[in-house]
Amino acid sequence: MYPMSNELVIPKEVPSNQVLQTLSQRYNELEPSAISSALTLLKVAAELQGALNQHFARYNLSQGRFVVLIMLYTASEAEMYCSDIADSIGVSRATITGLLDGLEREGLIKRADDREDRRRIMVRLTANGRRLLERILPDHFRKIAGMMSNLSENERRKMMELLGRVREGVSVLLKP
Repeated sequence: MYPMSNELVIPKEVPSNQVLQTLSQRYNELEPSAISSALTLLKVAAELQGALNQHFARYNLSQGRFVVLIMLYTASEAEMYCSDIADSIGVSRATITGLLDGLEREGLIKRADDREDRRRIMVRLTANGRRLLERILPDHFRKIAGMMSNLSENERRKMMELLGRVREGVSVLLKP
């Protein structure tokens, strides 16, 4: 059992089918398999988030800082505009500023004003940042492969397809 993320608060155990069946007699809208599936998905997401937090902490990184570094590592010329990074990972400008402040303090990235538009800030991966990623990526990729090793290639494709369909349904939660 992996530690759960503090960001997702869910029961440690999914309610039993009997409990859900009993509730469904009171609430016709309750579909026991939908509740079990959703809670299981949330439980796995929380455990994965907690495990990733511990994994990246070994390298003095957070998941957010790792994502910024890997985006720069794979970007053309290992550089991107600050606003483009924020938009790509779906965080606010304030959040990306905090992530970049820490990475820059550690010498992993460098920020510079854009020559043509000083309102825009270019972020570049430094040699230290590149070396850090090249040191940790083999271990990271090995661990991700190990995590997914219980599934065949076909099962992984099917899982991605099913999760995509679940993702399409998430908007239902946002409706009034």
